[in-house]
Amino acid sequence: MRTPTRGLSLMGRRIASGAGAYGYAQAVSIGTQLVSLPLFLHHWDMATYGTWLALTALPFYLSLADAGISTASSNQMIGLIAQGQKARAAEVFQSAVAFLASVSLLVLLVVGAALLLLPATALAVPQWKTVLMLLSVSVVLSLFCSLAEVVYKATGGYAAGTYLVTTGRLADWAGGVTGLVLTRSFIGVATGALLARLAYTLLSIGLSQRRTDFLRWGVRRASLADIKQAAAPGMLFLSLSLTNALSLQGFTLLVAATLGPAATAVFNTYRTIARIVVQITNALSNPLWPELTALKGQQDDGAFWRLYRRANRLGLLIAAAGALLVYGVSPYLLDVWTHGQIPFTATSMALFLLYAAVCSATQIPRVVLMAINRHAGLAWQSLVAAVLALGVAWLVWDSAGMAGVVAAMLLGEALVWFTATRAVHRMRAPGAAA
Repeated sequence: MRTPTRGLSLMGRRIASGAGAYGYAQAVSIGTQLVSLPLFLHHWDMATYGTWLALTALPFYLSLADAGISTASSNQMIGLIAQGQKARAAEVFQSAVAFLASVSLLVLLVVGAALLLLPATALAVPQWKTVLMLLSVSVVLSLFCSLAEVVYKATGGYAAGTYLVTTGRLADWAGGVTGLVLTRSFIGVATGALLARLAYTLLSIGLSQRRTDFLRWGVRRASLADIKQAAAPGMLFLSLSLTNALSLQGFTLLVAATLGPAATAVFNTYRTIARIVVQITNALSNPLWPELTALKGQQDDGAFWRLYRRANRLGLLIAAAGALLVYGVSPYLLDVWTHGQIPFTATSMALFLLYAAVCSATQIPRVVLMAINRHAGLAWQSLVAAVLALGVAWLVWDSAGMAGVVAAMLLGEALVWFTATRAVHRMRAPGAAA
């Protein structure tokens, strides 16, 4: 990317640094999944592993507990700090801390009460109530780690924040694997992951305190007015998070309920390989977020749209070339990764990669809308698309099997791509509202 001014040169370096950090995040994500499958299958059979995947998908929805307030507050803090209003940024941050602490406590009380009321025979899994509670606490703790990341992101440290939160996921995974090796039980894996997550969350809060002298953890300067101000865009971010959960964990649960635990393991393995393409695009799109927010705040529309055009062209190239490349290596990857337990099927992999390519093409226009809080239409239309895709998958799974489920996923992503691209084009149209 040509950078004719020092400002653009600094931006380019920040984006490159952010892309490197996101590359680390994806290396951790992909690496842990590559190691997890053979490791778990060494200790468990395919059906047990599929059951574990379904169990872990349920508490994931608790990650929506912050209602998008953290993301909305981050956008607001970036703008305030850019304007020199550090004191106001500190108030916004402490309001986010107060909101997250209150909601987390409420969520855990509700989950605990629900588990007590449910009959022990609801799931044919040993100690499943305790396992779900341990997993739920881990998810809630990860929200505080993500709030620590907000401190870095708001102060120009996107890359450092990404390294911070990614290493937390790695620690969580390592704790779970330790529990697996020592106990070979669901409760052992959940306990190991929770202990690691607790230790790392405390470390993350401490490190974020050293990042800046004005964004301090606490609730003394929190205000209901700041929470209300972040609530509107926050609910839209929540809707997008819910859409993501429905598109990922929702389909995992659907496959587990319809096609069985063994099919769930196959489904997740194929989807993990296909989504390598999406993760590469995200390494480009995610670091763009704070840069686009800053350019819009400076009202530099020319630089804003130049950055978008270049990034979008590169994103489309990654989607197409990445899908072809992954298709070529997937037979060998499956054979090595699963030790031949999950065979390569050309039609299934092609469908998964077509789905991933469309999802990848959506990332740049999606980030443009979220970076400037213009994602209202995208939020509700994406949620409708996810629900529709799940509905179609439920209707066709019996006759079309896994291919029908993946085709439904492709339909949902195509609708989201159309929505995001149309919204960006409307923003660029002459006379569009700023």
